[in-house]
Amino acid sequence: METYLKMVRLLGFFAILFFFLVSSSAEDVFELPPRPYGPLADFANVIPEEYRIKMTNIAHEVLRSSGTSIVVVTFKTIGQNDINDFANRLFEAWGIGKKGEDRGVLILLAIKERKIRIETGYGLEHLLPDGLVGEILDSYAIPHLRKGDYGQGLYSVVVAIASVLEKEKNTRPSEIHKGRKKGVGLFLLLPLLLILILFILSQFPARRQYRRRSIPLYFASGYFGRNWSFGPFGGGFGGFGGGMSGGGGATRGF
Repeated sequence: METYLKMVRLLGFFAILFFFLVSSSAEDVFELPPRPYGPLADFANVIPEEYRIKMTNIAHEVLRSSGTSIVVVTFKTIGQNDINDFANRLFEAWGIGKKGEDRGVLILLAIKERKIRIETGYGLEHLLPDGLVGEILDSYAIPHLRKGDYGQGLYSVVVAIASVLEKEKNTRPSEIHKGRKKGVGLFLLLPLLLILILFILSQFPARRQYRRRSIPLYFASGYFGRNWSFGPFGGGFGGFGGGMSGGGGATRGF
């Protein structure tokens, strides 16, 4: 009888140990969520609608003007995962940024762990080095996150990153200057311009009757779109194209 009780106790001990190991392993293996439709995935449901719309608008505008994808994601918890490794895996699983250009930014907020991470793609490491990304978090995110104002904190980070990208865009040489450097002179453009004018004039009578119906393409497609009002996942975000990250960025606790 005593031997039987020892065996029962031993089996019970191993059963408890097995259950503990399985539970720990399940926490370690955190299944990555599917790629969102838009640039904002608020899985923790902590971002007010006002900030969702603002950040979505900025992400669309930045993608259009600079070819850079900014994606914001929040989680209630990431389990036992290291946030740096988790952000890197999520970045590449979603393919943030265009393949080959790797101009992507992932802003990841973990509520329970009280941590925030900015992960940058290979193509942005010269513009957003780790030190600058850390300063952005310290100055624009942490003060708001410590007060529980997650929407304002994330929005401020998005604005700061967009400002850096805007400066890069303004320092790029224009296409006109590029053309001059390649030796394209004005005298070569004049004949083409003359041919274009003659072609337009020849088409003018035939198109006159449709003048009232036609709308310039840039208006129809929302060219002047800085006041867009897409919802949190609206607008068909095209910022997922196979971008890669080498682990650049910064992490902060709050």
